[in-house]
Parts: sequence; structure tokens; C-alpha cells
Amino acid sequence: MKKLRAQGQRIVNEDGAHVILHGVNLVCKEKKKGYVEPCDEGLFAWFREQGYNVVRLGLIWDGVEPEPGEYDDIYLGKIKQQAAWAEQNGIYVFLDMHQDLYSVLYGDGAPAWATLTDDLPHVEGQLWSDAYLESPAVNRALDRFWDNAAGPGGVGLQERYAAMWRHVAEFFSDCPNLIGYDLMNEPYPGTDGQEVLGAIIAAYAETVLGLTDADPGQLAELWFDEEKKLEVLAGMAKMEIYRPLVESATEASQRFEREKLAGFFNRTAGTIREVDPERLMLLETSYFANMGIESGLQPLTDRSGNRDAGMLYAPHGYDLVVDTNHYEAYNQDRVDLIFSVHRRVQQRLNVPALIGEWGAYNDHPATYGLTKAIVALFEEYLWSSTYWCWTDGFKEAPYAAGLNRAYPQATGGELLRYRYDYDAGRLEMEYVSDGGETVIYHPHAARLGEGAVVITGAEGCQVEIRPYRGMENRQGESRPDGGAQGGLVTVRAPKGDASVSVRIGG
Repeated sequence: MKKLRAQGQRIVNEDGAHVILHGVNLVCKEKKKGYVEPCDEGLFAWFREQGYNVVRLGLIWDGVEPEPGEYDDIYLGKIKQQAAWAEQNGIYVFLDMHQDLYSVLYGDGAPAWATLTDDLPHVEGQLWSDAYLESPAVNRALDRFWDNAAGPGGVGLQERYAAMWRHVAEFFSDCPNLIGYDLMNEPYPGTDGQEVLGAIIAAYAETVLGLTDADPGQLAELWFDEEKKLEVLAGMAKMEIYRPLVESATEASQRFEREKLAGFFNRTAGTIREVDPERLMLLETSYFANMGIESGLQPLTDRSGNRDAGMLYAPHGYDLVVDTNHYEAYNQDRVDLIFSVHRRVQQRLNVPALIGEWGAYNDHPATYGLTKAIVALFEEYLWSSTYWCWTDGFKEAPYAAGLNRAYPQATGGELLRYRYDYDAGRLEMEYVSDGGETVIYHPHAARLGEGAVVITGAEGCQVEIRPYRGMENRQGESRPDGGAQGGLVTVRAPKGDASVSVRIGG
């Protein structure tokens, strides 16, 4: 498969084509399953049929390094098999070192030996993520990690983490479809997170409740009470209210990114670069940036202060109702704000963006429309993305139909815009051709007849429609692909300075 690299704010392949990555997370957090999602090559064939060209493959530190300095290559081999199945179906992968609540003791992530809590108690909330705000043990363990406290053998926890990543990079070095490394899922500040939350609560009390000296503890209880939470969400529905709330916490959140996260990223990436100088480093934000607090993420630099050329900005974005059934309180304006803030950060960093997580929907009928609305944002910003997350029932869920959409996987030239009309089954795109091949996925390729592809702005263009049904896989074996209707449309337009418009279907 063609190697990918960062070029300004675009991902390009070795031919110079602008690549859009569209896919899904495949992450198993369950220790009883060995941190490996049960599947076979057939799942990746289905991903391909849906138009996915990338998978975010999850790793768990506890699975990789169950004992200090001892790596489980059998576990890594099982994840590598998934990467191989992806490659057989023309799908890229990147590796995500996943954590929730930092440790396997409370969620998933760090092994018990790397969880230093000073015997503080753990407290669970109604939602799993509430423990970030309520659990002394979780916050102390995070504090100790960010301080690079000495663990077993007197070795700093971050040093163990970086060495673990180095081993992973070496183990996967021969995977031709591996594009890079997502260094840590949703880094949480630890105890400093209380300052971020406190700023938001104080702003909420003053802006919404008209209080200037409210008790922070009592106000925090509003969020942890299920009925009162709906009142809070309603109070945050207007952007003239919500925007000042997230802006109030900007400095506290960015301080963590400047003072702790930047050094951690540089240490970890630098260790990986000792064995892999080329693949991309995917940088996530502070956990709180998921809700629209502007990230202060810093560019990766080496020991000499030189900027790393292989960075991707990989934030996440969720509305406040994530992990609940309160779709009646879902607010698209909040979502638009979150991603517009991410766009601003991307432009500051001047790197490509890949939204590593979004969605997390259940099978509620509303999720089809919600998916389409977010996809429209990604189209506007020319972003890559991976939906959270593959799970049982995914294929039948309403949101899955929203993910199955036409888009240019690789554009031979400068992609200017594209938009897919779900109702009409029509893709429209505009680009300036460099004479190379443009590859477009279309979910109804098998039904596209003569005249379905209309090109304006260029003469003598070559067009080929290749439905997946009956196409060969990477091993040269013909697949019937069941009832698959999708496939590829390839266009080659002469090189020119004027824009070329392509319309497919509808």
C-alpha cells in the first residue's frame, strides 16, 4: 500500500494525491477477552464494502506490558493479525494506546504495577467518566504518571511507557498499511482537572443561575444527579451561554497541555523515532477539549528543538449527552462549536486533522441524522475521521447507514471541496488536477450506469467504475461480496490550472 505523509494540512500518499481517511475504531477494553475484539478477515472485508479505508486499532498497556519490561508478543501478534486482514482489504491502520480512567484497576489502560495511588480510595460515578472527577485513586495515579514517578525498579512511569511504545513500533514495523501511532487516548490532567471543572461550574453559576458565591460542591452535584443534569444541559443549549463556559476553562486546560502533555509527547515520540523515523504521530488533546475547550497543544520537537514533520492533529469530539440516552437534549450547535474550535487549532498547528473519535451512538433512530450532520462538517473541513466504535449490532444501527457514504479516497491534485447528498445518492467534488488518478468510493457503484459520472472543466478524462462485487482482494482471490453495492470510481483528468468538477450519481 502507498505510504502516507503530512503535507501542510493535508494527508498525501507517495504519488502526491490528497488522501481522505474514513473509518472506524476497533478497540477491545475487556481483559477477559485478552484485549482483542473477536473477529476474522470477513469483518475487514465488510469494512471495505462500506467504504472504510482506515481502522483505529486499539492496544492496552496492560496487555502489551503485563509485567515491568516484559512484553506480550502473543497479544501483539493477535492485533497484528487484524492489521494484516486490513491490509488484505486495502485498509490502513493506526495504533491507539487506549486508556479510560488510566488503569486496568478502574477502567482500562495501565497495568496494576504502573498504578501508584498512595492507597487512596476509588469512587465510581453513575457514568464511567464521572470517576475522573470523583475518584481520588484515579486522580492520584494520573498525577504520579504525569510526574514520571518512579515505579518498579526505580524506573519512571513515562520512561516505561515510552519504551513500551518503542517495542510496539519495532513489532509492527513490517506492516505496510500502518500509518502511525496515537500516543495516548484522551489524556486526563489528574488532580488539575478539578480546576478545569471548577472554572466551568463557576461560570455556569454566574451566567445561568446568577450566583457569584455559589458552593462548588453543591453545583457539581447538579451534574451527577440524572434529573438535574437535564436542566444543566438545557441551560447550556444556547451558544451565548455555552461558549463563555468553555472559554472560562481554557487557561487551566491549556496549562496541562503546555507543562505536562507536551513533554510526555516529545519523550514518547522521540523514543519511537529511534526505530521509526517516518510514520505519523497522532496527537490528542486534553480530555476537556472533547467538549469544545480550545486546545493549547504544542508541536512535537526533537531534542534540538526541530519540529517533527510527521504530525497529525487527532482530537475527539462529543456532545455533552455522550454515553447517555438523552438524545432529546442533543445539541447540534454545541457540536458545531466543538469542531469549529478544533479547526482553529488545526490551522494554528498547520497539520492534517484526523478526528479519532466521534459518535458513540446507540441504536436510537435519531443517530442517522446526527451522523449525517457531523459528516457534513468533516466534508467542509476536508477532515479524516474514525467513528467510535465497532460493537455488536453496528451493522444494523441507523448510524451505520450514515457512515456508508461517497467520498474521494485519494484525489490526484488539490481537492477544493466535496459533498455527498444521501437522498439523491450524489457526490459532487471539485479539484485542480495534477494529472494523477482520483479514486472515489461510492456506496451505489454497482448501480451506476452509463452517464452516471459527469465531468466538467476538462476534456479527455478517463473514467472507470469498479463495483466491489466480484473484485479481487489483495491476495488475488475473487470475492462475491454478498449483497455489496459499493465500489470505486476512478477518474483521470489532464493536468491543468482550472478546477475540474465531478458529479457521480443522482
